[in-house]
Formats: sequence, structure tokens, C-alpha cells
Amino acid sequence: MSRADAKSSLIQWMKRLDVVGKPTDKVQTLSKGNAQKVQMIASLIFEPDFIILDEPFSGLDPVNTSLMMSEIIRMRDNGAMIIFSSHDMSNVTKISDDLTMLKNGKTVLQGPVQNIREQFGRTRIYVESPTTATELAAIEGVATVTKQGTGFDLVLSDEAAGRRVFELVTRNGYIPAFSQQPPTLDDIFRQEVAIHD
Repeated sequence: MSRADAKSSLIQWMKRLDVVGKPTDKVQTLSKGNAQKVQMIASLIFEPDFIILDEPFSGLDPVNTSLMMSEIIRMRDNGAMIIFSSHDMSNVTKISDDLTMLKNGKTVLQGPVQNIREQFGRTRIYVESPTTATELAAIEGVATVTKQGTGFDLVLSDEAAGRRVFELVTRNGYIPAFSQQPPTLDDIFRQEVAIHD
């Protein structure tokens, strides 16, 4: 990359990542968040084909995390191969196609993110319904019921219980929300780490 192209690209990157400061500012004078964004720019400005990121969002607020996430996803979608290390499973879910979960240097899980989630079964339900927590907990195969905003989060011991839950909550017709999903990567991470401790 020529010096002129680098300077031009730097200005564009600073705008996209909303870096507060001028290209001539010293990194030491920037806030932690802006300094972290400048470090990211230094790594990505050349549009590399292969990128290794170690906890790139550590210490960033949600707005800056979102800005950096967008750039990483843009590069991934443009064909860059990215190895991304993180303990924040929601970020892993947004960025990653494939996952390797390690515990004490040993592989615990490996494969496409959605396949990993699906192998644990569709054991999570979010439902909004006039049905009470007591009624939901009484359904065979429902392990736990937790109030979540205007609805309930259910953990199933048997994913087939989802049909029984659905039949109960829709007995009077329309309900605003019913979603049966596999556990999140965060749930799986906690479960697998606990199992292998």
C-alpha cells in the first residue's frame, strides 16, 4: 500500500469507526476506546486475507463494539479468513461460522456454530402468554421456568415437551410470542465448562 493510499484509507477507517481525534494525534493521547480502535485500524487497513483477533472487544462500550463488529463482519464477507478468540459467546455467534471451544487446552466442541447448538436439542423456549409460571412448570419435560420481561424463559429436559407447552399456551388462541430454540452458545459454554471441570 502506498503512503498516499494509506493516508486516504486511514481517514475512511477513522470515519467508519468514529475515532475521535486527528490522524496526526499520538496514540498515548487518545482514550482507551479510541486507542483500541486505532490498533484495530493498524491491523486491518491493508485489508489482509488472514486475520487473528484476540478479545478485540474487551473493554469497549456497546456502541464501539458494534462499530468494530461491523468492520470485522464486512471483512469476513469480503473473503478474509478470521480466527477470533473470545469468551463473549454472543460476539462469537455473530462473527463465527465455525467454533472450537477449548478447556485447559483440550477441544471440548468443534464444528459449525448452528450444528453445535442443534446437537443440544431445542431445549429453550421463550413464550409470552397469560399462562402462569406454575402451569408451565407443571408440564412434563419442563425443567425450569424463569420470568423474563413480559414473558417466560423455559428450559426443557426433553425438547418434545415444546409441543405440550405450545398446546397449553395457545389453548385460547393467539399469543404474541413463542420461540423454541437450541441453547445459546453462552448456555453451552457454561454447561461444557462445568461438565469438564
